[in-house]
Amino acid sequence: MNDNLMDELNSTDKKNRGLILDIGAIEGLKKMPVDVFEGAYLGKVHKNALVLCVDIRNFSDFLCNNDENVVFKLIKEFTSNLLSCINQFGYGCSYYKLMGDGVFIIWDETTEGSIKEALTIFNLYTDFLNEELFKPYDNLSLAGALVSEKVYKFEISAELSELKYRDYVGYGINLACRLQTLANADELILNEILINTGSVSYTVNETPEMKKDLSLLKGLKDEDRIRAIFYKK
Repeated sequence: MNDNLMDELNSTDKKNRGLILDIGAIEGLKKMPVDVFEGAYLGKVHKNALVLCVDIRNFSDFLCNNDENVVFKLIKEFTSNLLSCINQFGYGCSYYKLMGDGVFIIWDETTEGSIKEALTIFNLYTDFLNEELFKPYDNLSLAGALVSEKVYKFEISAELSELKYRDYVGYGINLACRLQTLANADELILNEILINTGSVSYTVNETPEMKKDLSLLKGLKDEDRIRAIFYKK
């Protein structure tokens, strides 16, 4: 981090921001899309990144069938609790991005540690939703995908601004976002590369119906259309 910027952020001088950040807050901010820390992210390729993508099932029906105050209350509680879960149990992740009723989280490397963090987030947050937040709504649930694949990390500067914006693109993100649509309530779908690490228990669905669903997904490699692999708790 730039030393001058750090001094400014932590200054209590009234002429400055008057904002005090602890180490936890700083580390959390480093994982958000807006970069005020001048990190060097431009042009990095991560060949075995780990990507977790989760999404609320039946959220569109929930929007149509509930008052706006109910919607606002639920989505704010869903988001705030999800961020708390990520910050507490996904401390090794490099980046996360909220997507309304979902999120994707990226670890730059697939390791036993990063896999454990991703599964902990999914398991704990699914349990919390089922036991607490989603309990009044029978049709709401969480599902997702966890994959190990290549991603590209890049940074751009905003016009007329000193802020920098960083993001990720790559097959790993596309794969996770596509595969998660096949997961039902409380399910987490995986890819072949991830299960080959030997760090995840899984079951396989090779039914004609599932193969057809896989064939209809856009932008998947042939090896990711052979069978559907689901995380086994």
